[in-house]
Amino acid sequence: MNQNIAINFFSPVRCEKDPDAETGLRISVVREGAFVLEVGSEPFPGFQTNEAPLANVVDLLAQKRERLHRVYCLVTPQCLSAEMGGEDRGLVVEEHGQRSEYPSQFEFWCSRMKRLRPALVETDFIPILLHYHEDTLIEDIESQVASLTERIKADAGGFAEWHACHIYADITGGARYVTMMMTSVMQFLQYDGMRVEKMIYADFKTLSLENRIFDVHGTIDVYKLVAGADAFVSYGISRTIEEYFDYDAESGSSGKPISDALKGVLRAMHTFSDAIQICQTGNIPPALSALSTAITIFLDVPEEDRTVDDRMFMQLIDTITEGYGELLGETEDEAERYVPIIRWCIEKGLLQQAMTLATEWIPVCFVRQGIVYPVSAYMPCAEQAVDRMHPGWMQNFIISPAFYWNAIQEMCVDTYRPILTDALESGIVPEGAPSLVSAVRGVRQTFSQLRSNMEGLRTLPADVLEIYELVCISLEKGNSGQSWTVRGLLQDNNAWHLIKSQILKKKNNLLVYRLLGIKQCTFRQGNPNDIEERWAAWEDTWIKMLETMGIVKTDCGREPMLSCLRAYFYLRGQRNQVNHATAENTLGRREIVDLLDNVLAELSAAASNSQEER
Repeated sequence: MNQNIAINFFSPVRCEKDPDAETGLRISVVREGAFVLEVGSEPFPGFQTNEAPLANVVDLLAQKRERLHRVYCLVTPQCLSAEMGGEDRGLVVEEHGQRSEYPSQFEFWCSRMKRLRPALVETDFIPILLHYHEDTLIEDIESQVASLTERIKADAGGFAEWHACHIYADITGGARYVTMMMTSVMQFLQYDGMRVEKMIYADFKTLSLENRIFDVHGTIDVYKLVAGADAFVSYGISRTIEEYFDYDAESGSSGKPISDALKGVLRAMHTFSDAIQICQTGNIPPALSALSTAITIFLDVPEEDRTVDDRMFMQLIDTITEGYGELLGETEDEAERYVPIIRWCIEKGLLQQAMTLATEWIPVCFVRQGIVYPVSAYMPCAEQAVDRMHPGWMQNFIISPAFYWNAIQEMCVDTYRPILTDALESGIVPEGAPSLVSAVRGVRQTFSQLRSNMEGLRTLPADVLEIYELVCISLEKGNSGQSWTVRGLLQDNNAWHLIKSQILKKKNNLLVYRLLGIKQCTFRQGNPNDIEERWAAWEDTWIKMLETMGIVKTDCGREPMLSCLRAYFYLRGQRNQVNHATAENTLGRREIVDLLDNVLAELSAAASNSQEER
């Protein structure tokens, strides 16, 4: 069941200059004026400012077979009797030729309203004493806003009941600060789930030719529009501004008369909001592009074709576009938005999003800006080294560089295995093949002779001997604890099988290094429980791939490259801890911002060096 509540500022009753001769009290002569209400054909005989708005609410509710439950009146001490905590000493009212005495102006008004609208007999009239001091005006206003809000919520019941409360506000009377107070109260009540149904203003022939009641509820909705724009600029949240326009993202429809161009902007805002809130890394850049396009289309709508609501939104468009800045700039490559988006998230306090986006996007920036990247000969290997967790090859190249080296080995094996097979089994070597392929053919040619005469080892060509030695080394790596020599290998009953299996094996084939001309090296293994050791191992991998193996390049220099990689390593580690809800060794907000700022600063400095080198 709905709870219907009215709020007003009680305006003083108009009194004559001279007091009543018999009682010495102030005298008020009722002079009624006809007011046009929102419902009904009969004019309302209004006298005091608050009468017509309250009668209007009663009549509106009667149409719905509902009643008004409570009226909260902000009343100054001058209008309340001493019994009620005020200073009013009473007044005499002359109404339709009859005189009556009342303890206060407020009590006269309550009595008159119940006579004019009998449905108010069961309504509670609740005076809220309004007082302030000039030297503490702001504090007093804030205190009274809190007190009135608390009182209304307490009378309404618990949280569940608040959603059934409907507010009708009369904003006709009172000083300007009172209107601000009531607006603040309504904002608080709305936030807790109550609905502001009406904001009523009693106009005395200033807006029309008649005394008339106006619903100016739209003025408080402006706060929601502004709040919605602020939420979108500050946090990328579009929900409030969608609510203002009664916009449904699924259907693309709006409860307000807005242009298709504005619907397009709201649709784009919604898409971006969803993407940034749940951190859909692949959807964020295209969502921003779509938003930029939608805003351009909206701005191109001729002035005469704009609806009133279009014009309202137009007042905020500059703030929105300024708030997103370069994120809405034109770009042919969406990756150019990566760093600006990360910076925007940091500025807006969206640190979880910033860490996630930085973790996913910074590797792309490293590669594209020449911080570190694969050599051209092995680019296909880098592009193939992907997995479900990191489907983008640039992310996988930076996060798991060992995958890149494994892919190089696999490529080499896939390329040379048929050639090596032919050389080993048939003695066929294609023209232009590396010398080691011919050496493999030499193994085939010398194997039987060496099995019967080991003295032949002394005259064996160096490259053929190298193949035999590589087989021995490979066997030792695969069977730890057993030492192999070429003589021992040749004397083994399964010698030919062992030689063939090691030369043609797919994984960890030592011939790969020789065939590719890459110096053999072993990557350092770090302690998974020690972040400093993990970084040292990662750094070792990159240094060896850059300087020893020559399978990666940098345009900015070794040290800037390592500085970028180090900053990224620690950021990614912290992000993983946060995402996995690990309490141990997690950093605070300020430290996370510093990590983000650091990796972006290192990237910027290294990218500048790269451009200079290029």
